[in-house]
Amino acid sequence: MSQKNAPNPSESRRRFQDFFVLTVGGIAVLALLLVTGAIGLVEWITAAIVMSAGALAFFVGSAPSSEKTRSAPVLDTMPAQKPDPVTETVEPFILALPLPGLLISGDGQITTANAHARNLFRFEGSSASQPVAVLRQPDLLAAVERVGTDGAKERVEFTQHGDAEVWMAHIRPGPSAGSVIMVFEDLTAVRRAERARADFLANASHELRTPLTAIGGFIETMRGPARDDKDAWDGFLEIMGQQTERMKRLVADLLSLSRIEFSEHHAPKTHVAFGALARTTSLALIPIAKDAGITLHFDAPDAEIKAIADEDEIAQVIQNLASNAIKYARAGGEVQILVGIAPTMAEAAEACSRQSPDAKRSLLLQPYASEEVPAVWVRVTDNGDGISEQHLPRLGERFYRVDESRGGKIEGTGLGLAIVKHIMARHRGGFAVESLEGHGTAFGIWMPRLHEDAA
Repeated sequence: MSQKNAPNPSESRRRFQDFFVLTVGGIAVLALLLVTGAIGLVEWITAAIVMSAGALAFFVGSAPSSEKTRSAPVLDTMPAQKPDPVTETVEPFILALPLPGLLISGDGQITTANAHARNLFRFEGSSASQPVAVLRQPDLLAAVERVGTDGAKERVEFTQHGDAEVWMAHIRPGPSAGSVIMVFEDLTAVRRAERARADFLANASHELRTPLTAIGGFIETMRGPARDDKDAWDGFLEIMGQQTERMKRLVADLLSLSRIEFSEHHAPKTHVAFGALARTTSLALIPIAKDAGITLHFDAPDAEIKAIADEDEIAQVIQNLASNAIKYARAGGEVQILVGIAPTMAEAAEACSRQSPDAKRSLLLQPYASEEVPAVWVRVTDNGDGISEQHLPRLGERFYRVDESRGGKIEGTGLGLAIVKHIMARHRGGFAVESLEGHGTAFGIWMPRLHEDAA
């Protein structure tokens, strides 16, 4: 055994040669530096001692240890420790997921939960927890138990945070017996889109069915009981004409909304004189306001305001807001259309939507543009009955109308404010409303404008 562990003569000779070469070479280099004057004699002696000591340490440290030699075969014959598959594979995967994820062990403990899952179920800490204390959903807990027992895959849809969010739980068996992996997918936006689509179709069908039913009823009357009553035909035809115009407006608004939504993600590229456009559009509404007994007031800066915008769409925004204000203003009242500029988008939002201290407010569209860019704003105010607070957040929805809170039945398609919202989204602008019941309502829009030097 001792002969087996004895040093190899050739190995010792090679190590001695390395030590000699290293020492002599280092001293030679130091001698050259001494001759050239790069270092002094004291520095040379110190460096030579240090270098020789280092070479000697290398020589001694590289010697094979008999203890190391004896233990080497034992280490080679020891079986390698197998890594824990949960720790080595599943846990890092769950922690790196962009979706909420959980790992439930076979003994029914939540051993791994990423930050998204902790935010979703509102629990803290990384220590093991009971699923019943975290999930708090009977359907989820039952599905976890079934998957852990049977090894089958399941999907469970559930609501969270007071039914405000809809989630889909994808439940799969884990790497060890009885363990379960859960990944959660947020379906809130999908379900909202589905409901909005269903509501849109239902509302559009209803809005079209109403005038069609009226027209069909008068046609049937004119063909039947009133066939020979030619004097009544004039009244019937007048109502039929009104219902036809109502359908034409609805179809025009639907087509306009569809066109705007199709191009919403493509920002406009043309330069427009915003102030002049707003003035022209507002003046065209004076005859309509006069017929309704309303005074229309317009005010804008004298300086030219330039913006990158679609001229027809901005005119439609101002027309829709002003037409609504004229409809809901009190008889003999006034509608104000104010145009202004601000050094930033944030200041424009304040100027056009925060002028009444006691009013209730709602932000209908958060602007996409930076708050620091210069902006132009428009504020349209009426002196009607105002809108109650619970209706304000829904004013940008399609077909949503609040006639009962704004003074009776008023003609309209319910798409005007939805069109405004989508147009402002295309222009990276904002849209807000403030209202004080009994005193009136103000709608404000704001969007980026060009710097004076760029204009």
